[in-house]
Amino acid sequence: RTQTQVRRCSPTVSRALSAYQLSMSEELKAKCLAAGVKRMVFVRHAQAAPPAGKKPDFKGIHDWQASDQMRPLTEQGKKQAKAAREGWFSKDVGRTNNKCLVTSGARRAAETLQVFGEEVIAKKGFFAKLGLGCGSSESVAFAVSSELVGGLHPAGIAPACEALFDTHGYAPLAKFYGMEGGKEAYAEYGEIVCKELAALVEKVKHNQGNTITVFGHAVFLNAIAMQLLLACGGDAAQVLKATEVDLGEGEGFSVDIGAGATSASVTHYTLRPHP
Repeated sequence: RTQTQVRRCSPTVSRALSAYQLSMSEELKAKCLAAGVKRMVFVRHAQAAPPAGKKPDFKGIHDWQASDQMRPLTEQGKKQAKAAREGWFSKDVGRTNNKCLVTSGARRAAETLQVFGEEVIAKKGFFAKLGLGCGSSESVAFAVSSELVGGLHPAGIAPACEALFDTHGYAPLAKFYGMEGGKEAYAEYGEIVCKELAALVEKVKHNQGNTITVFGHAVFLNAIAMQLLLACGGDAAQVLKATEVDLGEGEGFSVDIGAGATSASVTHYTLRPHP
């Protein structure tokens, strides 16, 4: 992670975003409240294999993006995802509380979702004794419906955000807010994805559950969550907290939407010790 020191802007400055910029997150909030979604959880994918090469090694940006999308989880990443599933996700979120799990189109995010969505069931009776099925005393079922939201991976839709990220690397949202044009770029990206998520919530509104868990990528998840938090009336302390959350692999944080304008809050779910 880069150690470059940057100027931080006040989190309250984010409230100065135009009505147009906030319109999509306001729509997401309204859809969530109408569908009984009280919480949206944002999860960074677990450890993935490195890119096949550096950007200059590819013929064009589209070749690089295609290669980046196909990066799978490493064995370490699968362990991280399982630990998170059995740890904070099961205890603090609850798999069956979800109306659905949502992933970007990137393989590493989809594979993380797959691990989180699995339910390990102990086999009983005759089949357990024979060891049929999984070849062990356990079977695996996928317990929650899943959906794809393409904008959760910023490739091709947020060039300004990508450029900042490529230059400065992994960091909390506060760092990018302190850069020229950073706050506006990440707010615009967040609103684009809020529009997609609003359509998704409408689609799954009749599913059981009061939570939607979203699997995606580093600071880009923070940008989406920030727009939703602002739309839900998060106070200065919660906004500051959202700018400072630095998600590790397999970690998450939630925006608790609540029923009123003053009830929005942020919770960070850590994976400690980190596998």
